[in-house]
Amino acid sequence: MKVPDNLPDKNLISFYKGWCWPKNPDNSILIDFTDVNHISPWALTQFAAYGLWVKEAKHKNIKIKLNERSSAGAFIARSGLLDLFDQADGAEIDEYLPEKTVPLTRITSSQEILPFTKNVMNILKIEDAEIEGAIKYSLIELLRNVLQHSKSQIGGLAMAEYYPTKELVKLVVADLGIGIQASLQEKYPEIAEDYQALKFATQPHISGTFNYGAYQSMGDNAGLGLFFIKQIASLAGGCLYLGSYDCLFDIWNTRDDNHGKKIFSVTKDEAGWPGTFAMMHLNKGRVADFDAILRTCRKISDEARNNPIEMSLDFIDEVPEISNKEWVRVEDFEEDVETAGIIRESSIRPALAEGRFVVLDFENVPFATQSFIHALMYKIFRDYPNVTNSLFFANCPHSTQEAIQIVASYAAVEEKGGLPNNWQI
Repeated sequence: MKVPDNLPDKNLISFYKGWCWPKNPDNSILIDFTDVNHISPWALTQFAAYGLWVKEAKHKNIKIKLNERSSAGAFIARSGLLDLFDQADGAEIDEYLPEKTVPLTRITSSQEILPFTKNVMNILKIEDAEIEGAIKYSLIELLRNVLQHSKSQIGGLAMAEYYPTKELVKLVVADLGIGIQASLQEKYPEIAEDYQALKFATQPHISGTFNYGAYQSMGDNAGLGLFFIKQIASLAGGCLYLGSYDCLFDIWNTRDDNHGKKIFSVTKDEAGWPGTFAMMHLNKGRVADFDAILRTCRKISDEARNNPIEMSLDFIDEVPEISNKEWVRVEDFEEDVETAGIIRESSIRPALAEGRFVVLDFENVPFATQSFIHALMYKIFRDYPNVTNSLFFANCPHSTQEAIQIVASYAAVEEKGGLPNNWQI
């Protein structure tokens, strides 16, 4: 397994979509880092996690090869990769790990989570109570999700870095478990795709996407962990990459403090990530008041109790790369309410009934009136309260988002009859 020569943060998406992780490796695996010039913590964490899985779950031999005299090789060695596989030879390494880097750390029990987060703070030495609170909270929730839901035989691997000049913190957590979709499948059999699972997992626990209060039945997990992490990353001027098997979410803070989101899928066998993976960036300068960020998160969660459909609407920055979808280009019938009604009945409703995703693409539509959105979506929202799990609204300006939210909100208060027998999610 020859590791690519350059794996900076900007290459994460292309790597996720194209790199294959063999599920049935040969008896002996060589992970060769000798040509690597640059590797970010997210990539190093993934290769380390995969190697441990091959060694311990598949009982194969693992050999790590790197050039410890190169800067990248020295970084990899000092990050603890060789120690994980008992291949460190004690030789002197020319360059050292940057001072504010937490080496690869394996977490296999809940009792290890808090000591690890404290160690992260001691190593990073950020000396800012607000950003430390955000880091501790996020790491604890990410690792708790791994241990409670992933069924990962190797536990989870974590790594962190702090760049003082950029005031940027990077957190990475990866496991080789069953993935988010499979972890939800028993209680929510209607979640059939990784896209649905990631969307569900990052929404408030009392979302209307599925049954009212669905997350309350998830035992020790209140269902707010990934939702809070998503909000913290965005409100802190950072980003969150969350991947599980076929799907990768890219969520970030926009200039007007809203969420930007892109969704990527893989079509190549064994691409994606065979478990769950998260990379979170936090901007120290934007975490001025961590308590205020948590209050905002809780406020959004509370609003979801009263407006479950509205709060589960998914606005994304471009048409998602998913195959099983009905793509509706709103520009083709902009502000034509009669045609909107026809599209609703001839395209949107049948696609949803067949279990396909529907993407309403508002590209080149500078605004949409409420009456137009009413004609297009009101009966869908009214008749099918669970529909938002299968809907994506792409390229929506804020005025259009508000119109959609208004229509969804007042459709939700209509008295709802029983769902048609042929209705599927």
